[in-house]
Amino acid sequence: VSDLLTTAGAPNGPDDNYELCRPTYVGLYMNDNIFISDGYFNNRVRIYDPNGKFLAKNGQRAGGSGTNQYNLPHSIQVDKAGNVYVADRGNARYVVLDNNLKWKTAYNNYGSAWSVCISTEGPKQYLFMSNSNPNGNGPGTWAQTGQIYKAELDGTVIGKFGHAGKLAPGFQVVHMMDCRNPNTIFVGEIESWRSQKFVLGTGK
Repeated sequence: VSDLLTTAGAPNGPDDNYELCRPTYVGLYMNDNIFISDGYFNNRVRIYDPNGKFLAKNGQRAGGSGTNQYNLPHSIQVDKAGNVYVADRGNARYVVLDNNLKWKTAYNNYGSAWSVCISTEGPKQYLFMSNSNPNGNGPGTWAQTGQIYKAELDGTVIGKFGHAGKLAPGFQVVHMMDCRNPNTIFVGEIESWRSQKFVLGTGK
């Protein structure tokens, strides 16, 4: 893929199927198709086959808040059924697409939408959504952010944990999560320069 896809560093990068502009995340599906959130300057999601051939896209160069629009898609995951989950950071929502990137729904009630993760181990998959306190931690943000939600794939919340804070186990700008085991979560924080591990259900 690296031979076929390039990135452009200028604002308002090209709207070309084989050029990206500061992409934010890559997700894979069981048929080895590659899903990319092209999130800075190009507000869209794309699919490529294992050889790098362009297949489909959703969104556009300019940001927006409507259906099939994004404002900094920041993270992307694909479940075993082929549904695609996008953390639409600037719109504070998690967008769900089908495997051809056709819009299905959006989850709007889980905060700032920086990072999305789907478990892969075990008979059932779970969705994790980060309501991350933003860069700079502006006035009032700590009172409204900092949680990580564990949910069914349909967005039904099972529980949540965490709070905004510089000291562990608080979170200081959650940028990425690893949740392959749905009860063991690794969290990367960009403004506290650390990673934390959480084992759910044990109090650790």
